[in-house]
Amino acid sequence: MLVKRNMKKEEEFEYKQEESDVFDSVKRPRIEIHIFSKKKNRWIWVDEVLADTGADFCMLPRYLGTFFVKDITTGKYVEIKGVVPGARLIAYIHELKIKLGDHEFEAPVAIADSDDVPSIFGRVNGLDLFDANFLKGKKVKLAWE
Repeated sequence: MLVKRNMKKEEEFEYKQEESDVFDSVKRPRIEIHIFSKKKNRWIWVDEVLADTGADFCMLPRYLGTFFVKDITTGKYVEIKGVVPGARLIAYIHELKIKLGDHEFEAPVAIADSDDVPSIFGRVNGLDLFDANFLKGKKVKLAWE
């Protein structure tokens, strides 16, 4: 009898050493993804995306978002609250096609009405689709079937 096993695929990314306002430097889990541009009708590579288990969804700064949609304000308006009470970030949620390795999926992506936010790969239809392992502050490994 032949037993068929599910073969998991995975992508592994090294943490990146970055400057910090609090510490001299800090390592952060940065990954690379591709996002399909409806505007240009092709996949665009996006690097230095923070894999963030504390973020509900994926986010892009305005200058990157304009590569993927013609008008960011056509998305669903949201006000995002973070760690600072009372501070709000205006963003517009769009359903975008994302590819990590050979795994394609659609995810809600908030395009911020600001250039001063990082690119973030959050949980909803993002990290939650993968077995995510953050390996002792050195690597992040994302696996899928």
